[in-house]
Amino acid sequence: MTPKLWGRASSVNVQKVMWALAECDVAHERIDAGWTYGQTDTPEFLAMAPFGMVPVWQEGNFAIWESHAILRHLARGPCAALWPEDLADQARADMWIEFTGTTLLPPMTGLFYQTVRNPPKARSDEAIAKHLATLNKVLDVLESRLDGRDWLVGDMLTMADIAVGTPLFRYHKMDITRHDRPVLSAYYDRLTSREAYHGSAMTSYEELRAV
Repeated sequence: MTPKLWGRASSVNVQKVMWALAECDVAHERIDAGWTYGQTDTPEFLAMAPFGMVPVWQEGNFAIWESHAILRHLARGPCAALWPEDLADQARADMWIEFTGTTLLPPMTGLFYQTVRNPPKARSDEAIAKHLATLNKVLDVLESRLDGRDWLVGDMLTMADIAVGTPLFRYHKMDITRHDRPVLSAYYDRLTSREAYHGSAMTSYEELRAV
């Protein structure tokens, strides 16, 4: 049975899984779900994901939710090439994956809502400045980590880069003031040179834009 990825392509969390699957050339079916696409409130979907959130990865009767859990699951199977062999590097990869959810995405999401999801009259210059100040501190750490490295962990692309790298497309497209970050810019160039990144992380989010 062909595995299924449930979730809309404009979701940054779905995009992480889309990118991993593309890098590993894993055959699957993606089903638009969530937001205006619906389906997440059906009994069948809630039996897989009780909070009604995407993404969900389904393999027959087995289903798993939470994007980072899905990445780790894939790393133990068809995407083993995206997981380090060294135990210390595995721990570091886990650390940067968690960094994405706990530290990088909160200010990034705040900015995204203020500059894209909210209509102009509902935007707050104060909130934008606050989120941007927090994000700049986070990106300072990321810039420092990448200095002298091509990838976050070891000498290859790993699930850590997929978690961290996916939202960087939105960062570079949002209407915000960005600091000059040559190391992060070079990293982003390496990401955008990958075909799998183009077809997943660089997916349009125009359907989310308020008018």
